[in-house]
Amino acid sequence: MTDNQLIEALGGPAAVARLLGITAPSVSGWKNIPTDRKIRLAVIAEDQGVSTRKELFPNSYQDIWIELRPNAVA
Repeated sequence: MTDNQLIEALGGPAAVARLLGITAPSVSGWKNIPTDRKIRLAVIAEDQGVSTRKELFPNSYQDIWIELRPNAVA
C-alpha cells in the first residue's frame, strides 16, 4: 500500500489530519508520510482493518514493534 493509498483508505487528507491533530494542508503537501506520523497511522490502520503494521513496514516492523518479532513471547 502506498502512502497515498493509506491516506485515502483512512478517509483522505482531512480525516488523517484530524487523526494526527494537524492541518489538512500539511497532509496534502506530503509526498511521503513522515516516518513518525506513518507509525501512528499504521496502528490506526490496523485497528480499522485497513492494513497491518507488517504490511506498512515490511522491512522494519520488528524494530518498531518488538511484540511483532517472530520470537516474541506473548
